[in-house]
Amino acid sequence: MASFDDLKLYVLPGCPFCAKVDAFLDEHDIQIEHLDVTQGTNGDDLVRIGGKRQCPCLLIDGKPMYESGDIIDYLAGRIGADAPKHEGGGACHFVPGGGHVCD
Repeated sequence: MASFDDLKLYVLPGCPFCAKVDAFLDEHDIQIEHLDVTQGTNGDDLVRIGGKRQCPCLLIDGKPMYESGDIIDYLAGRIGADAPKHEGGGACHFVPGGGHVCD
């Protein structure tokens, strides 16, 4: 099992692009701290850090990376695996108080 303490993944329940990243994590037995943007101040924290209401967002040493495809490519490189072939990435934008729109 790989665990990366320098990474945090902001996710939104119901976001298919977050699920895509989670499937990659599960497939490669990678553990990363998940922060649900609907809980506590996580959503506001993400906007403060990255300026966007967009998930998934991987924080790498405090810097945001958006788009599921880019996140998966980065993680594959960290573990020395081939990145799966994918058709681009994607993200969902969340609305304060609930709800989201996916690209």
